[in-house]
Formats: sequence, structure tokens, C-alpha cells
Amino acid sequence: MKIGIDIDNTITDTLPVIKEYCNMYNDTVVKRGLTMHEDGVASYNLFDWTKEENHDFCMNYLEKAVLSAKVKPNAAKVIKKLKDDGHEIYIISARVEPIFKTPYESTEKYLKENDIVYDKLIVGSIDKLPYCQKYNLDVFMEDEPRYINDISPIIPVIVFDEIFNKQCVGNNIYKVTNWNQIPNIINNLSNK
Repeated sequence: MKIGIDIDNTITDTLPVIKEYCNMYNDTVVKRGLTMHEDGVASYNLFDWTKEENHDFCMNYLEKAVLSAKVKPNAAKVIKKLKDDGHEIYIISARVEPIFKTPYESTEKYLKENDIVYDKLIVGSIDKLPYCQKYNLDVFMEDEPRYINDISPIIPVIVFDEIFNKQCVGNNIYKVTNWNQIPNIINNLSNK
């Protein structure tokens, strides 16, 4: 199978790091006594920042935050096993310039340092569905609702269950809470 995989909050545990960096930015730069929204999922909705403040955070801190996120337990091991079993791995991420100074190179380095194997790395894909179609992917792993909703009508999506994607349900959506659940789903989808 050709397997597409998102990075942030799928391979990595990004949200806690984003919250940490946003909190630091809020306390040291914004300095307006704002309280973090616990249900926030990204810099644009964790605090009531202005568009300018969010832009400044993204331009100056987001890349560092994302690249310091830890890989989820067993992600590297499961991805390697899938590749060893003959599946093709396509890592597809919305990391873009200018927020990332060198999105491809910094992501490639991060993946290598964390033993994440793949056949193709695609960054800068704000719209992931065309890449799923271009590369004839059979399944995609994602956490972000807009991508789940775009892709799941076309191919199955394995969704890392988060508070911000609970509303994503359907016949082509497979919810997981950890990487150890992935091989069984891939095996079942391979046998269809």
C-alpha cells in the first residue's frame, strides 16, 4: 500500500510544545495578562492575540517549537515495520515558507535524527488531497479536521483521536489513540 502520513500531532506530539511556546510568548512579548484557552489547538486560538501577534509568534517561534516536539511512542518503529513490510511511506506536511526558513531541509533533518523512514517527503502542501491523488495513496494518517474531511471521501484516513477532531466520523475514518493500533488497520485495509 501507499501510505501518506502527516507529521505534527500524528508522528509527533506537537500540541503540548506549541502550548508551552505560546504561553512563553504570551508572558514575555504580548504581556496583556491573557489566559490560555484550554481547548485551543494552535497559536491562532490558544490566546486572544491579534492577527499581528499571532503572525509574529509564527514567524519567530513556531518552527523552533515544532522542531522540538517529541516523536510519539512507537511511531518510528511502526513506520519502519510498515516500510519493511513493503508499504511505500509518503510524509506530507503543511510546513511552509516563510514560517519555516527551510521547510524541506529542517523537516528532513528532524525525521533523520528521529529515525523516521520514508520514500518521499512533501512539505508546503497546504492542500493535501491533490498529493494523495497525485501519488495514488491508499490511506492517509492525519489529525487535522479539514484534511480528514477533504481526504476521507476519497481514501481511508487513520485519525489520531484528539479533542479537536472528535467530530470527524464516517465509514472511511479509523480512530486510533496510539501507533500500536496502526498495523492491524493497515493489514485489514490491505486485505479489502
